[in-house]
Amino acid sequence: MIHAYTGDGKGKSTAALGLLVRAWGAGLRVGAVLFDKGSKTYKHNEARAMQKLGIPYHITGEERMNIDGTFRFGITNADYVEAERGVKVAATMLQSGDFDLIVLDELLTAVTFKLIKPEELWELLDEAPKNCEVVLTGRCEDEALLARADLVSQVCKIRHYYDKGVQARPGIEY
Repeated sequence: MIHAYTGDGKGKSTAALGLLVRAWGAGLRVGAVLFDKGSKTYKHNEARAMQKLGIPYHITGEERMNIDGTFRFGITNADYVEAERGVKVAATMLQSGDFDLIVLDELLTAVTFKLIKPEELWELLDEAPKNCEVVLTGRCEDEALLARADLVSQVCKIRHYYDKGVQARPGIEY
């Protein structure tokens, strides 16, 4: 089954990683690839947890914070290289047959921002073993892309404390 957790609200990655922990607790073989989260400034608390649990994971992506502390929204050549590296890592994991569930965190966002072509995503998933659950997260408005998923959950923002000026907090947002 292919799961897609999308929308503009907080909680897509949280839901996917919660499912990953649940599956791990049930004795399933799980792993993850975190796309576009390779920043040195990004606190990899979820990676720390996966490491302690012995869950295989890979982090891809370039630095997203500018020297002045603001977020970098633009796309560089290095971003494309890192996205492609993530696809190759995901393909290796999927094709290994060693996993019952794999989370591809922010892969939908990478497709939305054209770091990865939709065709690459579907080629990747078409080659995945049929007994492996694949969980995709990220913002995505491509209905054709979402139509290929077996489960689509949308996380929509009703209210967010960030709008009141509350900054991202360790352990809650990252």
